[in-house]
Amino acid sequence: MARVRREVRTLGPGWSEPMLWYATAVRAMQSRPLTDPTSWLFFGAIHGVHPTVWIEFGLVESDVSAPPARVQRRFWNQCQHQSWYFLPWHRGYLTAFEQVAREAIVAAGGPEDWALPYWNYSDPTRADARKLPEVFAEASLPDGTDNPLRVERRFGSGTMPILIAPGLVSVAALDDIEFTGGVGDIPPGFGGPRTLFHHGPESETTNGGLESTPHNNLHGAIGGSIPGADPNDWRNFGLMSTPLTAALDPIFWLHHANIDRLWSSWRRVNDDPTDESWLDGPADRPFVMPTSDGEWTYTARDVLDTSALPLDYAYDDELLPIDVGPVIGGPPDAGPGGGVDLDEGTTMTPEATPELIGASDGGVHVVGETDAAVRMDEQRTGSLRRGFDRGGAADADGAVPPPRVFLKLEGIHGTSDAALYYVYVNVPSDEEPAAHPDRLAGTLSLFGVSAASDRNGPNAGSGINQVLEISRIVESLHLSGDDLAALDVRFVPANETVAAADFMVGRMSVFMLEP
Repeated sequence: MARVRREVRTLGPGWSEPMLWYATAVRAMQSRPLTDPTSWLFFGAIHGVHPTVWIEFGLVESDVSAPPARVQRRFWNQCQHQSWYFLPWHRGYLTAFEQVAREAIVAAGGPEDWALPYWNYSDPTRADARKLPEVFAEASLPDGTDNPLRVERRFGSGTMPILIAPGLVSVAALDDIEFTGGVGDIPPGFGGPRTLFHHGPESETTNGGLESTPHNNLHGAIGGSIPGADPNDWRNFGLMSTPLTAALDPIFWLHHANIDRLWSSWRRVNDDPTDESWLDGPADRPFVMPTSDGEWTYTARDVLDTSALPLDYAYDDELLPIDVGPVIGGPPDAGPGGGVDLDEGTTMTPEATPELIGASDGGVHVVGETDAAVRMDEQRTGSLRRGFDRGGAADADGAVPPPRVFLKLEGIHGTSDAALYYVYVNVPSDEEPAAHPDRLAGTLSLFGVSAASDRNGPNAGSGINQVLEISRIVESLHLSGDDLAALDVRFVPANETVAAADFMVGRMSVFMLEP
């Protein structure tokens, strides 16, 4: 029978037995050297590693013994982001980690059916859902020994205990009906755009819906940057703030178990890609994980059935009706708002070609709260307005859905991986954005931007892209009589810790996608 992954707070208050066993596994893995493929450090390096960063953070000594170069090339720096492999790769990563952790638990006299818990920070029914589970902040275990689940480099928004702002944990991505991004990543899709192994010079791509929110947001919201220090300097990052160190924070694994759970929920009503290049790819480099007795090479096809070996797990809510709750899309304390739900029955084929209807005059330098304009093409916005006017009109095939509108932030470059921003459209210049949750387009996390901006890095400095759907905002502006000659985009820091984040958006573009 499949092992059951359960929400961390349902296990009991404080140090529940499953969390004590998790701490036991983490400590055992941390005791092993970097050369051991089942060690904590080796598993962290599978996600991402940089010797300078690890030494500066005190994770390893400068003279540490490392595995042979061929082993490093095969196993390390595999994490898939801004890619349609994001979800299947991380599922395999979780599986391998869970197996190694369970073996350590059984060796210590623990249960053979132990499964990795998950943290559901988007649960609207729990007042404490967005609070970092308390066992990750405790100084010691019940026996008085140091708590291996606590890390010093976990800065959040600068206040303790860490509490995630409601606008960062939206699960609106569950409304996406296509897994794969469309033409030009419009829309970005639930699971992300088509890529090869995502560490090549042609890797300028876009976050998929689930990766963007809540995945990326949680990394920055937990890791953060040292309060009062420069958020553009990597030396000030928390472990969760950058892919190079994220998997070395024990909360990483509960966060990703929740992301994996959300994929399982999405799959109950939607379809994964049937493209062979996704099922059996990537063609240019295999996904491979260490095991206690060798290695495991896998593809997306191998991780779709979670009840089958070697996965052999299920989530505690999989037999319950799907209820994602209200979309949490506003800034802190603003309540529900923002976020765009696709009308029931609306479909958009991924081959549909988006039409460019507006763009900024050039790049946008963002430092703190920043306004920038997108000039709209008069002829094309006329077509957009007519599309809104005919929306819902009947024809031979039934209701005609209105056009969809997307804001694309292209070629984002910077060094502040911890930065988190709210993105608003057409907030009155003399008013506070928080007073207009209906104008919130979404969030922007710069998780991974440093590596993507490095010309000598694996992405050759191509940067990252973010796509936000602004259909309802633009339609509301149209209905209020706005001529849509221009859209004002306002970037608002999510907290004071990252208010000095400094980055460039290469271009802001607005696209229309007609049904």
